[in-house]
Amino acid sequence: MNLLETKVLEIIGESTTSPDVFLDTAAGMAPIRDSLNDAIQEITILTGSYKRQYFIPLRVEQGFYRIMLNYGSFGWITDAWLVNQKRRLDQTGIARLVELDPNWMITSASPRSYFQIGTDIIALYPKPSGSTDVLELTIVEVPNAYEQDTDRIKLKKNFHYAAVYFAVSEYWASRGEVREATKAWFQYLDALGLRDRFTVAPHDPERFQTAKGQHPKETE
Repeated sequence: MNLLETKVLEIIGESTTSPDVFLDTAAGMAPIRDSLNDAIQEITILTGSYKRQYFIPLRVEQGFYRIMLNYGSFGWITDAWLVNQKRRLDQTGIARLVELDPNWMITSASPRSYFQIGTDIIALYPKPSGSTDVLELTIVEVPNAYEQDTDRIKLKKNFHYAAVYFAVSEYWASRGEVREATKAWFQYLDALGLRDRFTVAPHDPERFQTAKGQHPKETE
């Protein structure tokens, strides 16, 4: 088990050396690992904290480019920079482009703006009129789920406790311990500095559902 998994077990009162429930195997740690993976991905989406550089060689008359990531999902772009021209592109959208230039799909010149389409496409306006420049993107990447305790945890260290309390909250909720689950959930929000933004009023509860399996029961 990795450091985050060990911390979860310590908080819920499970032994990390001779556990009764969560054995140190892939199957035994699956419920905790699933919760931590959910936490890591949610924290990344909420904070935009995991970023990487992505380089695209521009091609003449090609205005659409696919973002292909091996170890995560494309979240959104935080910066777009034309390397050779040393110029930043502005973010725009289809509605704005249609109003600005009804022929935006065929206009060709040095790109001035970009916009995202779906979860893996970036479009440039105007289309590049040459193939001599490179677009450097800074993107938020939502990490793929880790599978082994030796896999790298793609989460900033100052958010590690947030992920731990997320998993602790899910554990107590699975056992029907509402008070403990709520306490851990507020600790999760506090660790992110988001309690004021995401506290849910009793009369307007949020409802979420995941496909994770049930937590195992203690052995006899």
